[in-house]
Parts: sequence; structure tokens; C-alpha cells
Amino acid sequence: MRKYLKMIRRGDLLIILFLMGASFLPLGVFSYHQANAESADHIAVISVDGNVVKEFVLKDDGQTETYVFQDDHGHENVIVREGTQIRIDSADCDDQLCVRMGAKDGIGETIVCLPNRVLVEVRGTQGATDEDEEALDIIS
Repeated sequence: MRKYLKMIRRGDLLIILFLMGASFLPLGVFSYHQANAESADHIAVISVDGNVVKEFVLKDDGQTETYVFQDDHGHENVIVREGTQIRIDSADCDDQLCVRMGAKDGIGETIVCLPNRVLVEVRGTQGATDEDEEALDIIS
């Protein structure tokens, strides 16, 4: 064992300590990004077949807003914003999965009603542009 310890030099220890410290850098960057994302405004975007039909600003104002979406075929979804949360209150689809998904309030969270083709997505307002979303698409 002593033979191996004699092989380690002072420079090696400095490199090891530097790499150990640098391994915590992503944690710091991620924490900083999350702290800024929490302070940013959130927007709930309601879209049908990829077309935006309504946007709600999710702010803690103690108010409740209701939006009733009805498509050409008579399908209906009731979407409710209560403060910083949004949910689908009722839908006339058979499975009711979108209603059971509950309220959402975090960036990136979604509620989907597949039979009625309704998507409710929570987005952040800071720094999100269409060019950024296209750049992050790894499939195309």
C-alpha cells in the first residue's frame, strides 16, 4: 500500500481536488437556473391541434378564471385557473383522464385530453422563443 502512496505527487492531489470541486459545478448551475425559473411568470397555453386558443397568466391573485372550449363536433372541456394552478374541471370524453390528472403549476407540466385533442401546457415567460424551442428539438 505504501508503494502506491509514494507514486502520488502533490500535483496529482491538486488535480484530484480540482476535479472533485468541478464536479459540483453542474449542481450549482442547475440550482441557479431553477431559482430563476421559480421567480419567473408562468403561462398556461391551451392549444387544440397545435393551434393556440387561449393563454392564462398563472399568478397568485386569488382569482378563478374559467374557459369553456367547444370544438366543431360539440366536444367540450372546462378549463379552470385558480391562482397559480390550472386544471381541466370537466370534459365530455369517456375516459376522463384529463380531469383526473389534477392541477398543474410547474414549468413543463402538461394536461392532455386526447379524445378532444386539447393540450394544456405550463410554460415560463423568461427567455423562451420559438427559435429556442426549434433549436432544442433533437429529432429534426
